[in-house]
Amino acid sequence: MLTLSTLLITYFSYFKYKDLIEEQLALNKERLLFGLNNTTPNLIVLGNNYIDTKSLVNELKKKLDKDNNHNNLDLISNVLKKKNLIKKFIITKKSNNLIQIKIEEKNIIGLLKIENNYYLIDEFNNIIESKITQNLFHLPIFLGKNSSKNANVILSLIKEGNINLNYLSFSFVDQRRWNISLKNGVKILLPETKVLDTLKLLNKVVSKYNILNGNFIEIDLRIYGKYFLKPKIN
Repeated sequence: MLTLSTLLITYFSYFKYKDLIEEQLALNKERLLFGLNNTTPNLIVLGNNYIDTKSLVNELKKKLDKDNNHNNLDLISNVLKKKNLIKKFIITKKSNNLIQIKIEEKNIIGLLKIENNYYLIDEFNNIIESKITQNLFHLPIFLGKNSSKNANVILSLIKEGNINLNYLSFSFVDQRRWNISLKNGVKILLPETKVLDTLKLLNKVVSKYNILNGNFIEIDLRIYGKYFLKPKIN
């Protein structure tokens, strides 16, 4: 009778927890297969704009080979956490030989130049040391002491002023005011205060006279409400 009761309990328990048992068996099978897999999986990186995918994949594969555990997701995670450009990431094991890495990079707003070295500036004005690739040089270059600490301020003012400036670089003069160098060689000298009002004035003048077309090499706006033009001499 006791034996029959035990068999009945086992029988009904199996069906009650059938899905859980089968899921656990499949998981154990997957772990066993991964543990026996000595081949470095293919790595797919998605979501990157600035990070060099080829370099990242090579680095991860070398780490996995050295660790001799080719499906060590923790190892991949540790490598990605050290990448200053990465804000967050998701690692998904697609199969025995395929791992997908979806990353979200930090919002980079410019490059800080100190002597001959370049650093990245994010949206919070943090300086990030990272390898500078060619696809980063469309960003404006910031020059001058503490220019990086005020980078998002001047960019926000330009956006709020609704003026289209094809800027190349921003120079923070004596930590007080900005000079903006455009890609066509024109330099804009901004005042220390009331910068937004000045940019709105510039926008009106540009709309009316098109003074940013390269006929002038300097636009001096340092005196509030006025502007002075330095013509281009051929």
